[in-house]
Amino acid sequence: MYLREVAVSRAAVGRLSGAAGRAGLVVLLAAAVLAPGVWQGGVVAQQTTTATTVSSLPTITLSFTDGQSTPAVITSVAEGGGAQTVRVVATASAAPAAPVSVSVTVGAAGGTAVKGAGNDYQTSTDSVTVTINTGVTSGSSGDITITPGSDDRVEGDEAIRFAAGAVSGYQDITPASLRLVDDDAAIVLSLSPGAVMEHTASQTVGVAATFAGAASDLGFSTAVTVTVAGGAGADGAVLAA
Repeated sequence: MYLREVAVSRAAVGRLSGAAGRAGLVVLLAAAVLAPGVWQGGVVAQQTTTATTVSSLPTITLSFTDGQSTPAVITSVAEGGGAQTVRVVATASAAPAAPVSVSVTVGAAGGTAVKGAGNDYQTSTDSVTVTINTGVTSGSSGDITITPGSDDRVEGDEAIRFAAGAVSGYQDITPASLRLVDDDAAIVLSLSPGAVMEHTASQTVGVAATFAGAASDLGFSTAVTVTVAGGAGADGAVLAA
C-alpha cells in the first residue's frame, strides 16, 4: 500500500459538510492513500512523506586481545613498555553461512599516534586478515607486535587506529583504536608566597617543583633548573623550568 501523510485545509473540510461531506472526506483521504499526488475532487493543502531507511545487514565490530594462550581483552598499550603483542578480533552480529575474511589496516590514517621509526610506535605488520568461520561469530588475527617509542615529551594519551575494508553482505565496519598511554608527566612549578608587594624591601619566595604523575612512574631523581624572566622595571616575573 502507498501511504502518505495528508493535511487537509479548513476550506476543503468546510466544503464537505453533512453525510455527503463525510463521504467526500473519506474519498479524499482514500485518494491520497491509494494514489500519490493531489486528488482532483477536493483540495489537499499539504502532503508530507517521511521515510527512514534502516539497514537489515549484519554488523562486524573490531576489538583487541593480548597474545596470551588464554587471551584477555585489552584497550591500550603503554609507552615505555617495550614490544607488546596484540591480536585483532572481528565479531559478527550473526554467524556467517560461509567463511568471511576481514582485512584490517594496522595504524590506519586518522589515529592521533604517529607510526614509524622515531615516532610514537612501530608495528611488525601493516595489515592483517581476520577470518570468521562458518557457524561461529568471531575470529582472531595472528600476533601483531606493537613497539611504542619512549621519549620525554608530555603528549598525553594517543590513539592507534585500526580500520577494516568493506565486507560483502555486512554493514560498513567502524574503525577501532588502541590507546597509547603516555608515561610522561609534567613538572608543575608553584610559588610561596604567590605574590609580593610593590615598593617594599627584598622578599624571599620559595619555588617548589612537583611531578604531576604517580611517584611510581618517576623511578629516578632529577634536578629542575628554574629560570626567572623579568627583572628591573618589570611588573612581574615568569618562571620556566
